[in-house]
Amino acid sequence: MKKDKDYFKFIENIRDTISPSIISEISPSYLSEPRGLYWNESLHIIKPRSTKEVSDCLRLATKHKIGVVPWSGGTGLVGGQIASDKYHVTLSLEKMNKIRNFSSINQSIEVEAGVILESVHEFVGKKSFLFPLSMASKGSCCIGGNLATNAGGIGVLKYGNARDLCLGLEVVLADGSIINDIKTLKKDNTGYDLKNLFIGSEGSLGIITRAVLRLFPALENRIVAFFGVPNFNSALKSYIEISRRFGQSLQAFELISDEGLKFLEETKMTQSVVKENRSQWYLLVELGFNSNALEQEVFETLDDLYNREIILDVILGDTESKARKLWKMREDIPEANKKVGAISSHDISLPLENMESFINKSLYEIKKINRFLRVNCFGHMGDGNLHFNIFPPNKESNSRYMDIKPKLVEIINNNCKRLEGSFSAEHGVGRLKVKDLKQYCDPGKFDVMCQIKKAFDPLALLNPGVILRQHTHEK
Repeated sequence: MKKDKDYFKFIENIRDTISPSIISEISPSYLSEPRGLYWNESLHIIKPRSTKEVSDCLRLATKHKIGVVPWSGGTGLVGGQIASDKYHVTLSLEKMNKIRNFSSINQSIEVEAGVILESVHEFVGKKSFLFPLSMASKGSCCIGGNLATNAGGIGVLKYGNARDLCLGLEVVLADGSIINDIKTLKKDNTGYDLKNLFIGSEGSLGIITRAVLRLFPALENRIVAFFGVPNFNSALKSYIEISRRFGQSLQAFELISDEGLKFLEETKMTQSVVKENRSQWYLLVELGFNSNALEQEVFETLDDLYNREIILDVILGDTESKARKLWKMREDIPEANKKVGAISSHDISLPLENMESFINKSLYEIKKINRFLRVNCFGHMGDGNLHFNIFPPNKESNSRYMDIKPKLVEIINNNCKRLEGSFSAEHGVGRLKVKDLKQYCDPGKFDVMCQIKKAFDPLALLNPGVILRQHTHEK
C-alpha cells in the first residue's frame, strides 16, 4: 500500500537524517484530549529540539506528503491537537522549552514554544513583572499552543488575548522554510502583518517555534471581591459602575451561576463560600493597583452598590490567601463540569447588551426540550465571553441525552448569530466546530481563509482537518 510505504519511509528518513532520538511510538499521554471526544490515531510522535529540526521534519513531511499535527500541552478543548489519521504524525514542541532574552527596559521576554505558561509567570514574577495571560490549565499548557489558539482566559478584560501580548514570532512553514519575525517592537508597519495571521491559526498555516512576549510591571496590591446580584441586569449595572470608576485597574470581571457552585459541591471539588441567601448569579471581580488611596475608594464603591441593592453580600479577598481561595472556586468550575458530564459545551461571545437576551432565550428553548436539563453558564463577563454548558438532570448520565445534542447546538449557535455573537470565543475551531464555521461564517471571509490556507499549505499537510476541512493530497 503506497500510503503505508510513504509513511514508514518518512519515519526512516527522520531517524537517519535528523536523529533517531527525536521520534518514538506514540505513548498513552498523547492519545486523548481533556473532554475525551477525540482519540489520537498517530502511530509516532516527533519531539524536535530546535527550530532547525522542526524545519527538517516539515521538509521531509512535504517530500513524503505526510500530515503533521502539532501538540502543545494537549489542553485544547476543540480537538485541534488530535490526529485523525494513522498516517499523520504528531509533533510535540515540549523539548523546545528555553526562556531567553528577558528585558526590563523593553518589558519583553523571548521564549521557545514549549515553555509552560506557568513557568513564564514564575520567571517574570521574580523580576517584578507580569505576563497577564492566565487560565486554569496554566500549569500544563504551552506558549506555542496559547498563541496558535489565540488563548483568552481571565486577563483579557484589561490586557487582551494572546495576540495582544505577542510582539514577535518565529514560524516554520509546511515546506520547512522559516519566518524569523522575532522583534520587541510595538510599532512595525513593514507590510502584511504575518505574525497575527499565524496567531489563532491553530497550526494550520505554520508551526510557531519562538515568540517574544509583552510584559507589564507587577502591581503592588490587588483586591478580589465575590458577591451575589439579585438578577442579571444588576450584574450588568455593577460592571458598568465598577468599570467606569476603575477602568484602568479592573483586571477581571467573572460571572458565576449558582448552578456552578452547586456543581462544585456536588463533585466535592471546592467548598462554596456561599452558605445561605443564595442568588442566581455571582460575580468575581479583581482590581490591581499601586495606590493605597484607591483601595479605600473600591471599598466605598462596593458599599454604595450594596446600599443601592445592586449587589448582595460581599466577600472580600483582601489577603493573598483569601484571594486565592476565591479564584480557586472559579477555576475549579471547568473540572466540576467535566465530572458531572455535559451533553453539550459552548464557548461563545456576545455584545454585553445582548447577553441577557441570549441567556433568557436559550434557557427557554432548552427547557422546552426537557425542563429538567441543567445549564451552567459562567465565564468572562467583562469581555463578553460565556461558557454555556448543558447537563442532564441530576444523577443522570449525559450518554442518555446525546440524541438531543444536535438540537442544543443549533439553539445556541442560532441565538449567537441572531444576537451578533460568535460560536467560538476563546477555544478556537479545531476539529469540533469545522461544520459550524462553514455554516455561520461570512461567505467572503470563509473564501479568503480557504485561499490563505491553500497559499501557505497547498498540500494541506499542517494539522489536516482543523478549521477548514478541505481536500488533501490523500483524497
